[in-house]
Amino acid sequence: MVVGSDQTEILRAGYWPSYNVPFHEQIYNLSGYPDFVKKHGSRYSYQLAPRAEIFRRDQGKVIDMASMKRILRYNDFPHDPYSDKNPYNSICARGDLLIPSDSSPSGCYDTKVTDYSMATDLMADAISGPTYQGLPVFCWSNFSFPNKHVGLPDCYDFDFVTMKPTIKLH
Repeated sequence: MVVGSDQTEILRAGYWPSYNVPFHEQIYNLSGYPDFVKKHGSRYSYQLAPRAEIFRRDQGKVIDMASMKRILRYNDFPHDPYSDKNPYNSICARGDLLIPSDSSPSGCYDTKVTDYSMATDLMADAISGPTYQGLPVFCWSNFSFPNKHVGLPDCYDFDFVTMKPTIKLH
């Protein structure tokens, strides 16, 4: 199902937040979020999810591409009160940093950023792998996850790279 609507009024406030909780009520309801909120609390609602709170607090710090990259890779779960010491409760989640019995190779595994100028040339800056800003670099060899990762790098300590078409499209 696809639902769309004009969000000009929200954009007039300065930004459009997106953080893995459905915005549109129809999708939110069909996805079972009302029952999930009843069972697990308001941290699973669109307005009060940890990512919503973090974006609301920090969105004003985004002034250029570098600060946009920082916010999209943000995870300071040990210190951020909205994260409540849970590495999933941040913008760029890290399931591998949960206590060992709950740890999993899941969460935020890449980030893509563009601006108007880059988008007109079909370009974006991208990074692969979990965030490591102030956190340990993710390395498969540090875990005994049963997931297959043949052909993938062991450690993900990459920098952003600019992705652009290699053929002329015009």
